[in-house]
Amino acid sequence: MRPSTDDFQLIAGNLALDFVNTIGDRLGEAREYLTSSAELSRWARLAGILPPSARLSLTPRQVASVRAARADLYRLFHPIALGASPARRALAALNTRLLTLAHVRRLRWRRGTVNWEWRTSARDPSAILAQVFSSAAELLVSTQLAQVRQCGGEHCGWLFVDRSPAGRRRWCSMADCGNRAKARRHLAAVRRASR
Repeated sequence: MRPSTDDFQLIAGNLALDFVNTIGDRLGEAREYLTSSAELSRWARLAGILPPSARLSLTPRQVASVRAARADLYRLFHPIALGASPARRALAALNTRLLTLAHVRRLRWRRGTVNWEWRTSARDPSAILAQVFSSAAELLVSTQLAQVRQCGGEHCGWLFVDRSPAGRRRWCSMADCGNRAKARRHLAAVRRASR
């Protein structure tokens, strides 16, 4: 059975960080999960950005631009996860992207509440990026920004918002990186004891 980090997970506590986490073992032999328009569609459906029956129809070049946007978001949030300030260039890149996507976002009254409506098409990467960038901006201006962490897994590199009661979450998931770390510690202890 393959570990669940070989597939999409929504464990970050923020849509933008879940998007950043669509690369496995980022700090080691990275595994790309957004390999095609179909896989990007699958992630967007799992994340609740696209309706269950919706499919994006993006060219390989558009998929590459989506991955470039993801890299920009990683460059923005990675220093924050390590306790540093975000790079000005990374923040400027997000501001530019938010400006270019402003035309697809409208407020709409529906069923007694006002919500954002995203006006995009299946052939437009902004069908998902508009919501991802909006989520990134909301995290940046929230009090939760100080809770952004990087998984302590050896090669993982996934980012998350630490909402644990004690504020000491170390792993993207105890079922994955946490268990692997425990197994490595146990094996090391067994080896020491056998010497």
